[in-house]
Amino acid sequence: MDPLTPAAIEPPANLLLVHPDCDEPDACEQLCHEGAETARLIVTFGDETPEPPAADDVDGKRGLLTIGDVLADSGTESSPDFDETVVTDSVTDPTDLSKIGVAISRFCKHWSAAGEDIAVCFDSLDALLRHTSPEAVFQFAHVLTNRLANVDAYAHFHFDPTRHEDRVVSTFGTIFDEVVADDDTDESLPEATDEEVADLLAEWEDEASDDLEPAADSEATDEEIARTLSR
Repeated sequence: MDPLTPAAIEPPANLLLVHPDCDEPDACEQLCHEGAETARLIVTFGDETPEPPAADDVDGKRGLLTIGDVLADSGTESSPDFDETVVTDSVTDPTDLSKIGVAISRFCKHWSAAGEDIAVCFDSLDALLRHTSPEAVFQFAHVLTNRLANVDAYAHFHFDPTRHEDRVVSTFGTIFDEVVADDDTDESLPEATDEEVADLLAEWEDEASDDLEPAADSEATDEEIARTLSR
């Protein structure tokens, strides 16, 4: 598997951004294609909600979705105000893939209806894999990338290939339009055989309770995402 560089990517696309977890790649900023009309959603995992930027300090709109045991959680839920320049939301349980998917979908729904260009940075699939099985995360990523494609989002998902088996890395790569690495990365990724990927896909699909492919002429609703991702 030979990853492309950010310069070779034509947006919109769903991308798997591969890099060691300890690095913060320059490609992250490049892949957001951020401009004055771009609504950018950043999905992070952590113990507390990051400090949102001041509205005057950002172009376009900015969304912050924090996953984890966030200190901001008070036991009550409130709906984000998507008319604001900076919008924050959180999901307390990192294993609740349905709720995470719906939270991201809400940003897409409101921003797309407002005619915004949408960029999504999901940091990271490795954090999700620390809490949930690979087959469940694979299903989540499959459903979510279809949702993002429906709104022509510029989306990339951080992923550390050194933490996983070759066949897992290659199988996750099948979900995305392209696999991308920083410009200064000159090594190709370890690659599993087609047979190994097919065997793992068959194994994971046997455990999935729903069809992962949405209808070609429809856009997944929040309810459909929640139903598909409920385990």
